[in-house]
Amino acid sequence: MAVLKNSMIGNAGEYFVCAELCKRNILALITPKNNPLFDIVASDPEGERSVQIQVKTMATTNKQGWKLGVNMSQKRNNPKLFVVLVNMHDKEPNDYYIYKYDDFAQRVSEVYEGYISKKKKDGTSKKELKFRFFDFRYFKKKDHNRRNKWSILGFEK
Repeated sequence: MAVLKNSMIGNAGEYFVCAELCKRNILALITPKNNPLFDIVASDPEGERSVQIQVKTMATTNKQGWKLGVNMSQKRNNPKLFVVLVNMHDKEPNDYYIYKYDDFAQRVSEVYEGYISKKKKDGTSKKELKFRFFDFRYFKKKDHNRRNKWSILGFEK
């Protein structure tokens, strides 16, 4: 049952991002499931600008942050590829943190390298994890400044 719930949370995040884009006169389409690199294709109505967006959603009950695959720390060198982190809320509007994909990959790498480079309390090295993570403990001012900043996608003229 937990898999279904996590899937539903991820789906909700994608629809929330699409709704935010449509409010800004940006066409947004969810891609077929299991697309490994992006979840949404977004375009201006004239078809002059389009981008691809990967969405990562943190549920209201999540106290640990965004859990990510190892591949989220790999740069893609694609200026049209973005990541939107959705922080869901129950009683207030959701927050969205918008990144160019490679900028986010860099931040995830920095956080992971900081974590893995520190020794455990007993002085031994930490084992390599099969996932990556990102949460508010690691946010810097530049991360907070991305909150609801949809202009990063480059649609505003």
